[in-house]
Amino acid sequence: MKHSFKERFAYWFDTHMAKGSRDLIKLLVIVTVTAVALVTVLLVSLGYSESKNGFDVFWDSFATIINAEMPGYEDGGGEIAHLIITAVAAIIGILITSVLIGIITNAIEEFVEGLKDGKSVVLEKDHIVILGFTPGEYTLIKQIVMAAGNKKRTIVIGSDTKSEEMREAVTENVEIPKNVRMIYRTIDIFDPASLEKVSPATSDRIIISPMDDKKTIKVLLAVSLLINSTDNEKVRVCALISENEYEFPESVAAKHNVTTIKLHNTIAKLVALSCTQTGLSDAFRELFAFDGNEFYSTEISGTAGLSFGELTYRLDKGVPVGLIRGEKTILNPGKSFKIEDGDRLIVFSEDKNTSVLTDLDYQEVPMNKFKSSDADQKVAIIGYNSSIKTIFKEMSDDISEVIVAGIPSGRKDAVARLNKSESRTLTFYDKDLDEEEDLLELAKMVNHMVLLSDYTMDDESADIQSIFRIMRLRDIRTRFELDYNITAEMRKKSNLNLIREEDHLDYVVSTNMSSLFLAQLSENYDLTDAFREILSNSGNELHLKKAGDFGLDGTYTTLQLRNLALDNDGVLLGYMRAENYESFFNPGLKEEITLGADDSLIVLSEV
Repeated sequence: MKHSFKERFAYWFDTHMAKGSRDLIKLLVIVTVTAVALVTVLLVSLGYSESKNGFDVFWDSFATIINAEMPGYEDGGGEIAHLIITAVAAIIGILITSVLIGIITNAIEEFVEGLKDGKSVVLEKDHIVILGFTPGEYTLIKQIVMAAGNKKRTIVIGSDTKSEEMREAVTENVEIPKNVRMIYRTIDIFDPASLEKVSPATSDRIIISPMDDKKTIKVLLAVSLLINSTDNEKVRVCALISENEYEFPESVAAKHNVTTIKLHNTIAKLVALSCTQTGLSDAFRELFAFDGNEFYSTEISGTAGLSFGELTYRLDKGVPVGLIRGEKTILNPGKSFKIEDGDRLIVFSEDKNTSVLTDLDYQEVPMNKFKSSDADQKVAIIGYNSSIKTIFKEMSDDISEVIVAGIPSGRKDAVARLNKSESRTLTFYDKDLDEEEDLLELAKMVNHMVLLSDYTMDDESADIQSIFRIMRLRDIRTRFELDYNITAEMRKKSNLNLIREEDHLDYVVSTNMSSLFLAQLSENYDLTDAFREILSNSGNELHLKKAGDFGLDGTYTTLQLRNLALDNDGVLLGYMRAENYESFFNPGLKEEITLGADDSLIVLSEV
């Protein structure tokens, strides 16, 4: 097909216009020189120039066009043709000057925008890189900032969001102390070449913000490729994987220095433990937040040769939780376990160096054994997702019956195979949960309600579905004076805040806790195995033990309560008031604590 001159010229013009300010200026210079040359030829050929030097005429014409100088009537002897030529030249000059000013203004704006977006490579070392940014989700950033304490720290956030937008959002929602420097870069987090702008290879650690599993894997591969091309083996990478099918193979994760947590398994565990232990989810939040007491690995002089029981009895301003021996992490080793030289203690305290070994003489304090009174508990699970397997595995042995409602009929056989407890009955409830009469019937049958999020739906839609169910269950509980608690899985913290009430009867586990786990992993890499055990499906985990189940009702010292926990194969972290579900962690060694039968001890134990 043969194109016309007009089409070819339009294509050529469009192509050059699209190349940016530099090519536009080149084109403008060509147009200007051509116009000056044309005016010069006309003036010389028509005899309107007094000078016989062509360069002088060219310069005068150039000055006329650049200055957009309109001729006077007497110029050129008052000849009309001369006036027309110079007037046209002046008008061309006005157009050229206007276009030039526009091009320069646009170029300056582009340059300023480029500065705002931070297009230069970050020239930092030992900084923290956060990849991915979601407006409205600031838990991870807040925790990393809080973890810095008084230390100087540089945090670099890389995302496809404009740098200026990230800066404004973080500044408005996160309090940034003077010792923390924030840097923002607009990048493609899936492209290794673009990732170089945040200098991941010279960073101390890289944290991948919670996102879709497929995106997380792509970012992990891009980061790993970039890091392993540099010889920097100390860089750590922390990420969350929701589904088991996307789990990074262990050998690959070790090679690329990647640490991941199975998010859905962790949330499922919290749901299972929290549904019958009112207040436990809030205790988990406090335990993993960088606000107050935290887990540390440290060496304390004079502990070698002590038993774990003696250490627990003598350590003040810190709770001994376990130890790291070589590459092995041991939580809650038991009161007779001996501590050796080279062991690093795992303590729960306000700061790494606050724990003090006192000179108290170790004495056995006889205390009662734990005996649960929560018999014949019934739980209803509404909904279905991949977490249900973990929920069944982690459920308390005190639960006598589980009623599953609102699941597809094709899933019943798979769910039935999950109930491996001989003492627990599994029942399917097939009535319409949108009918109040049927929902009321279910509510009257149980002590606890568990609402599972639908993972096949997007975050917002799944949360809206859960919110409506929570509202209806709360309404039924109030109107019919029923006594059951609600544990619901939410996906977005902003939605969780809409439904939280201060009655402390409903406990909602939000995936924003994933940010707490990520922050802890990145800050305390040597405690990775400890966190994995606490958040996994086996080993030691957090429990609330009612004081009344120990026969406790009165005033006791922390020493006595620590000894009680050890005698029951647990570690005392703190206690919780029944009246408002407020948690108190790491009480002083000699502090006197008055407990009611409904108050709870916060204990780390296997059961």
